[in-house]
Amino acid sequence: MNMNNSEIANLLKTQLGLQQAPVALRFYDDPPIDIPRLDTEVISACAIWRKAEHSLFYATASDHFRCTLGSMVMGFDLPDEQAEELQSEAGLMCEISYVREEEIEHIPTVSKKSKGIIYGPLSAFNSEPDVVIIWANPKQAMLIGEGCGLINWSAQPAGLTGRPGCAAIPNVLRTGSPAQSLGCIGMRTNTKVSDDLILMVLPGHDLDNLSVSISNTIETNMSMESHYIGKQTTITSVNL
Repeated sequence: MNMNNSEIANLLKTQLGLQQAPVALRFYDDPPIDIPRLDTEVISACAIWRKAEHSLFYATASDHFRCTLGSMVMGFDLPDEQAEELQSEAGLMCEISYVREEEIEHIPTVSKKSKGIIYGPLSAFNSEPDVVIIWANPKQAMLIGEGCGLINWSAQPAGLTGRPGCAAIPNVLRTGSPAQSLGCIGMRTNTKVSDDLILMVLPGHDLDNLSVSISNTIETNMSMESHYIGKQTTITSVNL
């Protein structure tokens, strides 16, 4: 099955019942001439994701610099001022035991250098995105995880990651596989995303197949739900 991005976005949003539209990202070397630039200052890369739920735009590396950690994770080269700020922020994180000092050098970063990122609703993307971001509640995350093969006891089950939430993006780019993250307090503060949602990131190169797998998984879970409901009718009462 070959679906375009709009069809995939509609399938994911309607079948999963997502609260927010799936957001697509594509790293670029040259600014696109047919897409507007982000026209407001933002506090972080993850805050840009929320704006991208509603419109298509590109953001330069410098548009991300208010969050130096996120800029590092996205693989952007930091000017001296921002590099010093990152060192200071990393020092604070270690000082208050938010992260362990030995963790800092292992925080995932995008390996391929770029000049910026194109953002927008997946439905508005005319090209293959590098990654797609989805906000999911536990049930939706369960369906996505099962459909994407994150839950497979015959292989190595993929665990949840956490701080920083944006590190899920380089993980997906590195492995080519979906990722799920509990996020971080910076992500939750800057995005105002609901506390009951977690971050799911899908690789753009296999989006069509992943969407079909997720759709099939939803149907399978509906069959299992009917099975369990049927079993409940065999007893007088169900006490929960």
